[in-house]
Amino acid sequence: MELKDNVFYSPSEFAKLRNCSVPTALSIYNLQDFPSEDFGKEKVALGSAIRQWYSKKRKKGDY
Repeated sequence: MELKDNVFYSPSEFAKLRNCSVPTALSIYNLQDFPSEDFGKEKVALGSAIRQWYSKKRKKGDY
């Protein structure tokens, strides 16, 4: 699976992209600075926003 800029990803799809568990993906989606948004009862994030979020350097205690 490849991250596409113009596609919205749910936490379960993000988990497949990152090769992590769904609970780990949900914890990332719930981070204050992660670019997720509510869509109905589920959170989604735009691929380009995810790519931009990963391009910023963070330290463990920043959030």
